[in-house]
Amino acid sequence: MNNINKFIGVMFITMLMAFNLQADESKRLLISLSSGDFKSSGSGVAIANAMQDAGVKTVVFINSNSVKYALKNGKQEKFGPTNSTIKDMLSSLVKKGGAVVICGMNAKFQEVQAKDVVKGVKIIGGSQAYGALFAPNTQTLSF
Repeated sequence: MNNINKFIGVMFITMLMAFNLQADESKRLLISLSSGDFKSSGSGVAIANAMQDAGVKTVVFINSNSVKYALKNGKQEKFGPTNSTIKDMLSSLVKKGGAVVICGMNAKFQEVQAKDVVKGVKIIGGSQAYGALFAPNTQTLSF
């Protein structure tokens, strides 16, 4: 196992310990993805899945250069620590009850429409983004 995989593993364990592992619907996590960097975005989505599994209501807010990871077409490499593509991890999060949303402004700039994204991923406007970003009891992580 290389050093980056060890680092990510330690990071996941630390994150799980930081959040109480008991299911608590009042706890919310918003993960903001804006980096086009594969390792950064992959880490954010992997953490989102781990937190959703731990009972934390999780929303991934995708904007800027990360929009490409939510596209259903196109080949993506597998993110080593999870052995899944980022789009597969996004799909998994939605199936677990988490939410994945794309900033409508960024989707428009990049000419991305609802038909272009992974099933369950929604393109949202400003008022919906406000609700996700400022929900009570929400912690935010940015990648």
